[in-house]
Amino acid sequence: MAPYVLQENPTKSDTAWVFTVPENALRSRLNHGKLITFSAEKLTLQIAKFPENRILRGDDPSKFILLSFGNLRFPDSSIREGGEYIERLLTTGLFLNGVQYRFYHHSNSQLRGRSCFVREATTDKELDDRIYALGDYGKIMNVAKRAKRIGLLFSEAQLDWQLEPKYIADIPDIKSGDEIFSDGCGLMSKHFAVQVSRKKKIIFRGVRYTPSVFQIRYLGYKGVLMLHPDLDKEKKHLVQFRKSMKKFSTTSDITFSLVNYSKPYTFGRLNNDVIVLLSSLGITNEKLRSKQQEYFEWIRQASMDPVKAIDFLSAVGDYELAEKVLLNGLDDPDISKKVRKRQVDETAKFKNEKGRSKAPIFVRNSRRLFGVCDPYQVLKEGQIHIRIMTARAGPSTPIHGDVIVVRNPCLHPGDCLKLRAVHHEKLAHLVDCVVFATVARPGHHSAPSMSSGGDLDGDEYFVFWDKDIVPNTVVQSYDYPGNKEHISKTISRAHLAKHFAFYSGAGVARVSSLHAKWVRASPLGALSPECQELNALHSQSVDGAQVRIPDRLTNPPERTDSEPYILDVLEADRKAFADEFLLADTMPLRDTVAIMDSEGARDLLVALLQSQQSAVSEYELFNLALLVARKHDVDITQYLNHLNMSALSAQEKHAFGLTLNLSTNYYPDIWNSLIRSDILTPQDLYHRTLGRPFSIQRLYSSKTQGLTTFFEFLRMGTQEYTRKLLVFKTEERFAIGIFMKGDIVWGEDPDVDENVVVCAFMPNTDQALSGYKPCTIGYRLHMSDTHFQLYNKHVGDTFIFINRRPLGSGFEVATSIALQKISAFVQRQIGRIRTTPVVAVEIHVVSNRDRVAHQLFDLWFEHVPTEKIISRFQRQAAPYQLNDLRDVNWKLPENRLFLPSFFPKEESTFPRVDIPEEESDMFGPVLGTIPQNPNHERHTPQSMHAHLSAKTPQEIDRIMVFAFHHHADEEMFLVFDFVVAQQPLQRDIVEKWIEMFPPLAFTLLKRFVPLEDSSLPEPIAGMAHVICRNIIRCANTLGIAALVAIENMARSIAGMSVEQYFDLLNLAAYCVRSPHLVQEVLLCLNDSRLDPASDLSTPAMKYGCKFSLSIVFDRAEEAADECPCDDNGKPRRQRTPPTHVKLSSVADEPDHVRAIVRVDAKNEVRLHSHVRLQAAFKATNRWIQTPIMDGLVVQASKGELKISLLHPKPPELERMDWNMYHAGITATSKAMMDAVLRLLQEGQACCDFHDIITGSENKLAMVHVEGEVIPVASSSAAEPYVNGRLNQSQIDAVRSCDAPLSLIWGPPGTGKTTVVVEILQELLKKSRNDEPPKILMTASTHNAVDNVLERFVAVNATEHLLLEEQILRVATDQSKVSENLKDYTVDARVGGDTNENNRLAKKAQERVKAAVLVFTTCAGAGLGTLRKVNFDIAIIDEASQITEPGALIPLVKGIKQAVLVGDHVQLRPTVKKMGSVLQFDVSLMERLWLHVQSPRMHKTMLNVQYRSPAELMMFPSKEFYNNQLQSGLTNTDAILSLLSMSSFPWPRRGTSLVPTVFVQCSTEEDMGGMSKSNAGQVEVVAHIIPMLTTPKEGHPAEPEGAPSLAHLKITVLTPYRKQIQALRSKLVGSISCSTVDAFQGRESDIIIFSAVRSNAEGDIGFLEDERRLNVMWTRARLALIIVGDRRTMNTSVRWKRALDSCSEVTIDLPNSDA
Repeated sequence: MAPYVLQENPTKSDTAWVFTVPENALRSRLNHGKLITFSAEKLTLQIAKFPENRILRGDDPSKFILLSFGNLRFPDSSIREGGEYIERLLTTGLFLNGVQYRFYHHSNSQLRGRSCFVREATTDKELDDRIYALGDYGKIMNVAKRAKRIGLLFSEAQLDWQLEPKYIADIPDIKSGDEIFSDGCGLMSKHFAVQVSRKKKIIFRGVRYTPSVFQIRYLGYKGVLMLHPDLDKEKKHLVQFRKSMKKFSTTSDITFSLVNYSKPYTFGRLNNDVIVLLSSLGITNEKLRSKQQEYFEWIRQASMDPVKAIDFLSAVGDYELAEKVLLNGLDDPDISKKVRKRQVDETAKFKNEKGRSKAPIFVRNSRRLFGVCDPYQVLKEGQIHIRIMTARAGPSTPIHGDVIVVRNPCLHPGDCLKLRAVHHEKLAHLVDCVVFATVARPGHHSAPSMSSGGDLDGDEYFVFWDKDIVPNTVVQSYDYPGNKEHISKTISRAHLAKHFAFYSGAGVARVSSLHAKWVRASPLGALSPECQELNALHSQSVDGAQVRIPDRLTNPPERTDSEPYILDVLEADRKAFADEFLLADTMPLRDTVAIMDSEGARDLLVALLQSQQSAVSEYELFNLALLVARKHDVDITQYLNHLNMSALSAQEKHAFGLTLNLSTNYYPDIWNSLIRSDILTPQDLYHRTLGRPFSIQRLYSSKTQGLTTFFEFLRMGTQEYTRKLLVFKTEERFAIGIFMKGDIVWGEDPDVDENVVVCAFMPNTDQALSGYKPCTIGYRLHMSDTHFQLYNKHVGDTFIFINRRPLGSGFEVATSIALQKISAFVQRQIGRIRTTPVVAVEIHVVSNRDRVAHQLFDLWFEHVPTEKIISRFQRQAAPYQLNDLRDVNWKLPENRLFLPSFFPKEESTFPRVDIPEEESDMFGPVLGTIPQNPNHERHTPQSMHAHLSAKTPQEIDRIMVFAFHHHADEEMFLVFDFVVAQQPLQRDIVEKWIEMFPPLAFTLLKRFVPLEDSSLPEPIAGMAHVICRNIIRCANTLGIAALVAIENMARSIAGMSVEQYFDLLNLAAYCVRSPHLVQEVLLCLNDSRLDPASDLSTPAMKYGCKFSLSIVFDRAEEAADECPCDDNGKPRRQRTPPTHVKLSSVADEPDHVRAIVRVDAKNEVRLHSHVRLQAAFKATNRWIQTPIMDGLVVQASKGELKISLLHPKPPELERMDWNMYHAGITATSKAMMDAVLRLLQEGQACCDFHDIITGSENKLAMVHVEGEVIPVASSSAAEPYVNGRLNQSQIDAVRSCDAPLSLIWGPPGTGKTTVVVEILQELLKKSRNDEPPKILMTASTHNAVDNVLERFVAVNATEHLLLEEQILRVATDQSKVSENLKDYTVDARVGGDTNENNRLAKKAQERVKAAVLVFTTCAGAGLGTLRKVNFDIAIIDEASQITEPGALIPLVKGIKQAVLVGDHVQLRPTVKKMGSVLQFDVSLMERLWLHVQSPRMHKTMLNVQYRSPAELMMFPSKEFYNNQLQSGLTNTDAILSLLSMSSFPWPRRGTSLVPTVFVQCSTEEDMGGMSKSNAGQVEVVAHIIPMLTTPKEGHPAEPEGAPSLAHLKITVLTPYRKQIQALRSKLVGSISCSTVDAFQGRESDIIIFSAVRSNAEGDIGFLEDERRLNVMWTRARLALIIVGDRRTMNTSVRWKRALDSCSEVTIDLPNSDA
């Protein structure tokens, strides 16, 4: 039925879609349904075939309409307007004959094709109920991801099987670190595969066929299943799904759906993408054109030669027509017509569906294969297993060597992976697929992910081994990182409809188009940096994501290369061939089979059996030949020697023998003489696949015939056979194989070119093809009765020389080999072979009649070795020239004006070269060159002053600019000296030039010498900050002089404002790169500031100076760790190479530069990064110190950074290449400095209790009574706080929040988080009738913040304290936020990344302003959207784990009231070495608790812990918590009863089990190294763990549901990382191992502590820190076991008391003295 027009000329502003059609227009039939097609001209309705999917199978298809928007393009409208039209339609609904249809969903391919289903419904809820009943999609809070997962229900898949879940199992992925090697690839039993194949009726060429790989959909699983015979042996499961295959959970539909499966003879084709990459990798235009010409000839010959026709038709999948060609001939009109149609169909592939030219070059030596993983992990990294159905060889590995594996679309040369194809028996059942290795070195990626970011869930890979197009160059692959997921708080059907409506492939299309243009324009092709960057953007945009393309990539230049562009050349050739072929009348050249006589039939049989077929198996070829033989009564047995018997399966051999009535021993299997070689080992045969069955016979062996007859047999072998292999050995480690093909004339020096391949056999190494060398054009081979010489063009470049030695020499045959020609690896391993005796020789030959064996022999000529590996970031030397007075053209008028300023004695021929008079005639004057003797020609101070006295200030400024631009430093100092000598001092000019050239500050100080009291004289007294700033900027080059200058102006530094002083400290931390010098500069500045005679030495100022110094010291040490520099301030060589950048100046911002960074580069640099920029290359015309500049990143976008420079720019900046080193992130240190500065400047205005913090409180009593807890009086204005769920100490802590400053000491397990949430509730409840206070809830870590937020959200759900929009989670890095809390983030609330969108950033500010309760880290409180926001109340959790300035960040934001919660006797904050010296690691919480008392500050200790039994907590309570820590656990015996069931010998005290145990281990620690380990303690721990989880003999089994030993969580702690590595290598993966520091804040049922230290000196290292002991002890919930050496540990008084509090247990190890 013709389409029914619903609407003519729709408009983009339409708002209703209501249609009425005749009922007959809606009549449908099976598997068909209603389709509405949208275009700008009309909307049409028709009945069309529906795809088969799980949704339609479980519903009524008549209730569906498929909407197609693929052709909808409104004139004069944008893509967005089209999206708005679709969104209105989908949200409004479509009415057809009074029935409403609403947006349902789409498959992922329909999304890209712009079609979707609508279904009968009146509300979205009806449809949601249907969809969400099929899976747990509601848990997916990213719109695109949820749409993709629901799309799996709509993806086309055919019904195959009802698979009961009891027959399946989930198995883990094969992983290494974070890398998944089995992504999307599960396992399937052979039994089930056969059943599915029968159900699906999978048949290949009339025979049942069971594929090796099935692409499936089942329940919530998606991916491929590969045959796995082990499942048949186990007989437990039919299918095993990997974790990575599970996309959602469902049990509603158990249909096992088949999407696709592996097939034989799926040949690959070279498309435009692959051709471009191969061209970039060095495959010449001639080779690619030749490959295309072969393809043309293959098409053309199909209508001329029956044998060629069979090959062509079989390869394109028309095997039935191939049989007819053989039987009836090509002149049969019907057959000829059909063949012609197939040829025309092939030429039609020259263009795509849009009529654009494309390359479809057929590659015989290739396949398109599903990728699967190696489940046995037998393949090594870089290897693949390929076993394919090959013509005339059956299932086999086509090449044992390097192949190219690539996945489309591919834009990066590194997508062409060069991998080693090997055969492994464990994987032999996998045919017509590519098996990837599942092992890799740390940090390496899986092979599929390195080719266009592929995986194994159904991706097909183009694998080819055609030596003409396998490049000998490979490129480092791109990493293909995943895109960031935007998390939404809620997702409705409207959101999904909007996602569909605005989905666009325009982004990826634009990137692809730009990539194509850059490939064409750049001489490097796809290797150009621009193309590699566009590849990175392409990978980010493939799923419809919007990407920002840097402007510099949007305007590719025109192509300037004289060589034609490869795609243009190939397109022209295709057009010429198509024009010629389609117009030509092709007549068969050979007579047809139908009229053939018996002689012609015999000729045809020979031609057929000798032909190189692409897609016909050996058995199929035999059947075709048998048809011809029987038709023409020809005896076929006489032609059987042309068949490859080894390619037949046992079943086929049996059928073969029965068909021809042959006896079983009539034709023996072909044998391989190499298997019985006396020289080659099985390993040699395996590495070269020489052990495969093919017909090769040994002609000669020196073992039986002796070396004397070697040259006679060499002549026989090379002259009588066209395929021969010479093998000789010089020692047990080394042998050489020389493969030779073709006729080679004896006694002459014929060209052998590529017909000789040399192979090194080294059985003692696993370098499979490290010694493989094909000869190239120009090689010659001389053979005579005494010599064998293989050389390149002339005998002086000999590769291999073998000769007969004279009598009496001691040996008969000797050889010399240029091993470096094979490979550097072989040369390193073997050394030198020169006139070395040959100890054994063999010659193997292939029968000249055995064509199949010839083909197999020639495989060793197919391998293309890799000669060059190109890294992704190729850096070409880019030297530059400094601007120099020598290069100035002084004849130009604009330059002539400056001449007197630099050369006062100008003459007519001046400037000239000073040369001896006797040589002047020879050289003559050279204009534009500086004289060699500058003392005669350059200015003195007096002459410069006289010269400048007549100049205006503007002219002087121009002279300075010219001098600076040309590095005339001497003149700059002279001119500047003149300027500063003028009265009055021109301060603005002086400051300008000091900023541009900092060493001029010393000229200023020389002119105006600092006074005796270290203050600056009056003329420059107000310039102290500028002078000191620039002294610091040049400290790296002037060193000690900078320190002296700073000391000489100490009083002036003391008189600076706090803000100026802090600026100097920051500048020194950033700019001074020498580790020793930066310490000296910072201490010198600090000493100047704290001058006792200064009026600034107040408590507040001392406080500010102390912590500002600590902050900058920590920042300087962090920079030194991130970017180590030597004493001269030059960055040292680092493990990670620096990023290569180009810099450009920013208009109107002289101190800023723009850095161009490659989009595809891994780069740590981001907003707030401290970077160091070093010139990548040296100047070529004169020596200067390598320019290095420090800078801060102030803007960061894709591919571009804006950097604020802290050093002056060199004039040549934009001509230079730069290395950019990352020196850490400054955001936190800057936020801390800003907080200290604000506290000093604003005082009470920013923090109501600032005086308590700084020590300025008038009533402060500086009396310290350790451990005193100040009681808290209840507020008189409100009812006393009461809560029956809390203990008394927790109630007191909640009450204490009434004070301006409250400290809550919370030991482990005392419910700190519970108290914090209760305080939040109390604060909000008090203000229910008033404006709620703005509360800032912070902690030292993201985990701690999220713990409180999660608990508060649960409480708020029942208490309704705040609306959800009043709760906000702020984080500069969204990935650090817990997944289930991302709904509360700013990005989720505003709908995007606020860092990359200014519009969203403004929305974020509004959200923050409206929020009542904001959760963030302490550092985050001073960054981003919170930087300028004030609050009323601040709460800091884990306050003892953050530095004091870190705690100030939230406390100086206008805070009136604050609560600090923490445990100051646990580990302190981590700081650098100098930070510890300055007590920077003492938290504000610790300092205030121990050393400060104030009536406005309350202290409360939580004294009841609920984590551990009292017996376990007795020691830490006594040692660390003033014996005040009580246990809230009452039934201790019941709690510890589980331990008593284990076979570990727990000690008892009376009837009670003792949970604190010490195990003596006397093994000494290892010697040396920064970290330490103790092998004996590792053995003890490994022996103890099974005892803890194994019940003791005779103990009854635990009742069902009771706690089980197997479920005990056991954690091993140790102070040293090296011990962690040793433990992890010994223990099972389920046992957690961690350092004490990393485990702080966590807990485990049983803690085993390995102390490591055991030495004669009694040195316990940093175990001396008692806090580390406290943290270790308080991690255990049930028991603690300490393994160590008592003698060593007892040297510490605290540790002696700790071990004395434990009960010692003796553990006897089998066969050990530990």
